[in-house]
Amino acid sequence: KSQSAGIPVASAVSAPAIPASFSESKDNKERFIKSFDILTAYLVADLEKNMALAGQRKEYVKKMLEITCTGGKYNRGITVVNVVDSLTKDVTDPAEKERLLFEGCICGWMIEMLQAHFLVEDDIMDSSKTRRDKPCWYLFPGVTTQSAINDGLIVFAMASELAFHYIGYKPAALMSILKEFHRSDYRTTMGQLYDVTSMRNDADIDAEKPQHPTTDFSEYNMTSFKRIVKYKTAYYTYHLPLVMGIAICSHLPTSRGISYQLTEEISMVMGEYFQAQDDYMDCFTDPVILGKIGTDIEDMKCSWLAANFVTTATPEQLAVFKQHYGKHEPESVAIIKKLYNEADMKGKFMTYEAGIAKQVEALLAQLESTNKAFADSTRSLWNVTYRRSK
Repeated sequence: KSQSAGIPVASAVSAPAIPASFSESKDNKERFIKSFDILTAYLVADLEKNMALAGQRKEYVKKMLEITCTGGKYNRGITVVNVVDSLTKDVTDPAEKERLLFEGCICGWMIEMLQAHFLVEDDIMDSSKTRRDKPCWYLFPGVTTQSAINDGLIVFAMASELAFHYIGYKPAALMSILKEFHRSDYRTTMGQLYDVTSMRNDADIDAEKPQHPTTDFSEYNMTSFKRIVKYKTAYYTYHLPLVMGIAICSHLPTSRGISYQLTEEISMVMGEYFQAQDDYMDCFTDPVILGKIGTDIEDMKCSWLAANFVTTATPEQLAVFKQHYGKHEPESVAIIKKLYNEADMKGKFMTYEAGIAKQVEALLAQLESTNKAFADSTRSLWNVTYRRSK
């Protein structure tokens, strides 16, 4: 390790070798999925060597990584690889291209691990029961809530360790990647603050006073919803995968001309829509299809549905909403869903969706005029988002 004033600035003076199994991948999704075993093998071996991990605790860590990090759609992680793939079309050296694609997988898994960390903690905060067709991690028989909180922190710390190990030989790229990664984490935690306090009026929030839920729902509006989702969802789900892909390829001529302003703008639009989809599916999609049991109504979330309903409901509908929203009794949940149906929230969502689609298409056209290769990978991200079913 190179040293500066006793502080390690890179964990490798040359790039670590890429296992042959990665080289045999036929497409980006396969590359990404195969790389997980490579990365977890390194992490576990490093813990054995440097942190005395052994015995059943070793097996626990392996199971923790498998359960918390896998089983999702991997859209965030694969997007990084897609961006790298698009920006390396002109790279003629196969070994260099393979190296950059592998680093795309590293960054992709960093984001998936960040996501795993958020989900482990979020499921505890929301008292959720299922995640990806399995019990939430904290509800596994051999995992306590106490351990799960720490496990989420371990997974988060591992993400940076991957960057140090695999990209440490390129200090400038490493700095850029870690800056974007931790800034996105910072933004997301603030978004989580806005989310978990959304059921209380701003004037009533005081750390030294008992807190009570809102009774007037005056802050359930699109302004509050947009603030929550911008920071809680959009930055780490859309902006981070795109800019990490750019960071890996920043030395290539094909990365020139990319508009960071447009990239951020389209990320915020797609991210808002993504969360609105989540909120819609939490209420209306069969839990068997969704892979989890929705609890937004019981948790009194300032969801897209709630924010739009409150701002458009009749006085009579609003009175019923205030009486039942945030209650855990099945009867109250059913009443809220009936209100949503009476207010045609499904139709309103379809209108909203059509407007978002036009906005995204216009932004994609602008991106294409500055860098077509990057715009193509951004469009791929939009294609897996638009009208998704889970």
